[in-house]
Amino acid sequence: MKTTCFRLSLCCLLFALPLLSRGMSFYLQCPPDVTIQCSESLTDLDKWGKAWVWKDYVKLPAPAPKTVIYNTNACGIGFITRTWEVEDPHWNVHRCSQTITVAAGLAFTSADITWPGYYQIEDCNPLVDPRNLPYGYDYPRFNRVQCSQPMYSYKDTKYTISQGCMKILREWKVIDWCQFVPNAKPVVGLWTYTQVIKLVVNDSSVVLHCPSDTIAHARLDCAGQFVKLDSAFANSQCGYPLAVRNTSPYSRGKGPDASGEYPLGTTEFYYIAEYGCGKEIKCKVKVTVRGKIGPVPYCLNGLVVALMPVDTNRDGTPDDGMIEVWAKDFDIGSYHPCGAQPLHFSFSADTAHRSQIFTCADLGKNEVSMYVTDSSGNQAFCKTYLEIQNNNARIPDCRRKDSIRSTIVVSGLVRDPAGKACADIGVNLKATPQWKVIERRDTVFGYRYDTILVASGNIFYIRWPDTSIQVRKDSVLEELIERSLTDGQGNYVFDAVVAEGDYSLSMDRRETGLDGIDLGDVIVLLKHSLGSERMVDPYQLLAADVNGDRQLDVLDARLLYDIVIGRAFYADLPRHYYFVRDPVLFPDPLHPFSELGDQTLELQGLRHSMRSINYTAVRIGELDGLGGFSSLANRTSSAGQSGVAAFSVGEVYPNPFSGSQLSFPLLLKEKRILQLHLTNAQGQMVCDYEGSFDPGQHRWQISIGDMPAGALLFYSISDGEHIVYGQLIRASE
Repeated sequence: MKTTCFRLSLCCLLFALPLLSRGMSFYLQCPPDVTIQCSESLTDLDKWGKAWVWKDYVKLPAPAPKTVIYNTNACGIGFITRTWEVEDPHWNVHRCSQTITVAAGLAFTSADITWPGYYQIEDCNPLVDPRNLPYGYDYPRFNRVQCSQPMYSYKDTKYTISQGCMKILREWKVIDWCQFVPNAKPVVGLWTYTQVIKLVVNDSSVVLHCPSDTIAHARLDCAGQFVKLDSAFANSQCGYPLAVRNTSPYSRGKGPDASGEYPLGTTEFYYIAEYGCGKEIKCKVKVTVRGKIGPVPYCLNGLVVALMPVDTNRDGTPDDGMIEVWAKDFDIGSYHPCGAQPLHFSFSADTAHRSQIFTCADLGKNEVSMYVTDSSGNQAFCKTYLEIQNNNARIPDCRRKDSIRSTIVVSGLVRDPAGKACADIGVNLKATPQWKVIERRDTVFGYRYDTILVASGNIFYIRWPDTSIQVRKDSVLEELIERSLTDGQGNYVFDAVVAEGDYSLSMDRRETGLDGIDLGDVIVLLKHSLGSERMVDPYQLLAADVNGDRQLDVLDARLLYDIVIGRAFYADLPRHYYFVRDPVLFPDPLHPFSELGDQTLELQGLRHSMRSINYTAVRIGELDGLGGFSSLANRTSSAGQSGVAAFSVGEVYPNPFSGSQLSFPLLLKEKRILQLHLTNAQGQMVCDYEGSFDPGQHRWQISIGDMPAGALLFYSISDGEHIVYGQLIRASE
């Protein structure tokens, strides 16, 4: 019964709805058509109007548009159509549309482009792709892209200024497809810009190798001499070839070869290698051409000078007289046949002996020599006399020394490079050998015959006894040598040297054993020869000249190694020491041999005592300053770290070894990963291992291949922070 009543009520309601709606109003109102600029944002179209529904004169928001159609091109120009549909209560559909016309706005111009700026790249191998350049130097940036479609491209043109210095002209092109018309004249919608990129090879590892200073001897004339020099060259880890030039005014070419015809004297010039953009590295070289023609001396025929009084005790009475005379005072037109050259005047072969002081002991005539020396070291001299007078000075007791030649003192000190005194160094003072004429008289007995012709025609022979004296003269070379040994403080002294003589001073010492020269010294010399750790101390470089040829190479290292292992003998070396006169300033510390000379000091015309002829004794083969193999068994170095090493290495067993198994005892304070590297004496890798070890004691067993008897190996064990070095020897069979 209830269901029947509900259905009847529903039918009545549906029948009554049309009757009630006959007086209702309904209207769909769309926004008007508009025209906008393409630069406007299209994200919210409602800002150009909304649709409304009027129902019974009441304004209500319309639902969202049923369709929104964009008819715009790639440049954003065209129109947009929005269509709304609404169904009224009578099931009638109402439609309306709005057309939004998008018109072109301000055109895209060059002002809307931010071009990449000038950029300089300094690197070993500069990368120039825009993707590798920083922001602002990589690509063009567009400040406004509405109503436009900008695109870019580029093309590089590379210009080389010098090796390692280049410029790239990067030509950028930007077109706006909304404006650009191909082949149109004038061109519209295309802009160009040239970006400059400078490439500089920045290589701090550049090394310039120059030939050593050269001394050449000229021909027997005043012309120069052709000097052949080794070419200079430069190395760069960046792989760029470096051009080398020279500044010599006499070279045949201005490249790395400075050979040419050099005049007499010393010529200084530079080798220069240029890298990057204007960066230079250079070295100075000296070429000395020594002439064989000496100067021509001309002396005054005597010079007279008067003494000046000297009051040493300041009592008002002169105690002695003194006058200083210069060797040049005797010159009266000395010259050099080869033209203008600087001439140096001295009283002896020592060019520093330019002046001399004369006192009452020299009263009267004194024979002197004026030496003339040219820039090549050639000397000539002439003899004259100097008369010393005591006239106006009226010096009392001013008398000439007697005929007995006075004696002077020659002494000095010998130390090692560390300043420690050297005892038992042999010092020899040798007088210049002089020829002495020895006359011998011999009595010769014989007969003399006379003939007498008498009137009868007979001839008589008469024999007379005859005695004659024959005189023979022989010349004997007399050589006087005094020898002394340095005491415990390194001092030596010759206290009875006859003055005014010519002497030569030399030193020597021969060792009977190695005395501290061991494998550690071999390691130092090997590292230098292989270039892994160069020696720079001049005394250390002198000590490394084992074979005595004044050149450091692998031959010295091999000889020192043979001596240490007993294959060769230290006693057979040509010398055990180099003696360097103090003080010495090495002009080129890396090439100290040029300052050694022949290890003999010439003392010409020695008139006064010389008490400070000091020397530094450099032991051949002593390079590391240590003594003994045990002190070199393990050397630990820190790789840029501080503190105590986290591991240590004990005595390697066996060492020397004969088999292929080695045992390295380890003690670790904490867990570490260790790397073991073995290299031979030539620096070549033999084998390497890696292992992880917990704290505590361990034995690291490794296996190596066959090694020749007597082979020397070097090992290094590292944990990345500390390194332990050592050496191994293959035992002889």
